[in-house]
Amino acid sequence: MRFRVSRVLQAFAVTASIAAASCVSTSPVEARGQRVTPPLPSNVSWVHATSADDLQKAISFYSALAAKGGWPTLPDRVILRPGDSGPNVATLHRRLRMTGDLRASGRDDYTFDEALTEAVKRYQTRNGLEPNGIVYGVTQRLLNVPATDRVQQLQRNLQRIRELAPRIVNSPRHILMNAASFELQAIRNGQIEVASRTIAGKRTTPTPTVSARVQALNILPYWHVPGTIAKAQIIPAIRKDLSYLYRENIRVFSTFGGEEVDPSQVNWWGPESARYVFRQDPGPNNALGVLRFDMPNKHIVYMHDTPMKKLFGYFERAYSAGCVRVQSFFDLAEWVLAGQDGWTKDSLQRSVASGQPLTIKLKEQVPVHFIYLTAWVENGVVQFRNDLYNRDEQTFASSGDDGEARFLDQNFTP
Repeated sequence: MRFRVSRVLQAFAVTASIAAASCVSTSPVEARGQRVTPPLPSNVSWVHATSADDLQKAISFYSALAAKGGWPTLPDRVILRPGDSGPNVATLHRRLRMTGDLRASGRDDYTFDEALTEAVKRYQTRNGLEPNGIVYGVTQRLLNVPATDRVQQLQRNLQRIRELAPRIVNSPRHILMNAASFELQAIRNGQIEVASRTIAGKRTTPTPTVSARVQALNILPYWHVPGTIAKAQIIPAIRKDLSYLYRENIRVFSTFGGEEVDPSQVNWWGPESARYVFRQDPGPNNALGVLRFDMPNKHIVYMHDTPMKKLFGYFERAYSAGCVRVQSFFDLAEWVLAGQDGWTKDSLQRSVASGQPLTIKLKEQVPVHFIYLTAWVENGVVQFRNDLYNRDEQTFASSGDDGEARFLDQNFTP
């Protein structure tokens, strides 16, 4: 019953300013001011045969800069843009030349000209920021991060790569998802065959570091609401408007696997409201979207589609409750299946269109690793990203999150 209701040393000198960690946190409201679309996902693997050696060379480069006293800093809250001039612009010239973003020239160092604009954009791009060519806020703060801090960040990520490499070196086919760069790579024999933007956990609900195996695909999945989310979000929403359940296609049950309950007969203001469990029906508005990658792990996190597709258009994509939303989920699903039983992207889409939930168990399970790299080298360019979960600063013991919640993205506004 349904109740209604990222040439190595030379390149470092040219591109090392990528080094500062991207500290911006762009919310959906703030992101509306973005003028460009985030770059396409990288087609260069974060972990490969020379990735550790490349990072070690980057460490040597930054260590040399640090030993010489580092780079000059800009005043706090300064705003510099094309056409400006003065001593702060001269400081910016010196700063970007030291890390190779701006080539030395005979131009007037006191003028914010076209060459300096392009240098700022290169710096921003390599930090995962929108390349608008203007120095203010996050860009200014990153430019001031000491070279010694960058050395430490590189060292921490070198350790991460060294720890991860043995686990994938003998794995001809695997998936890497970097929560710090909001990207996923499906790799076969060292070659990236599918790359996708992703959405990772918020600072308050971080995506944990996980190694698991994709065992099945769930087409048109149900979403069993975790108890923590039910208590913090679902029940308060019901108290405001009982019809919320009907609009979101959420059913109420006495227990997991128990009988369905008529929500109109429940005292949602009483303590007994905490004992009920919630399940959202399959469909395009389901929090998991139309496809889920089943990868059992102790954190109970997984990958899936999402109805909140506009969030893939933002540079920093930290909006989930811990699980990972995949933009190119049909491509990844086809790759995971690898032709099993004739499954293709088209047939998967047809299955979704049929409206019938289906679980496809994989004959060959695929290893997947949720990783956290805030620094790496890509085609000789040092890349840095925001230490979103402060794991570069301290030992972080993540308990993960036991589910996904589209509802947390918009303060529970349907």
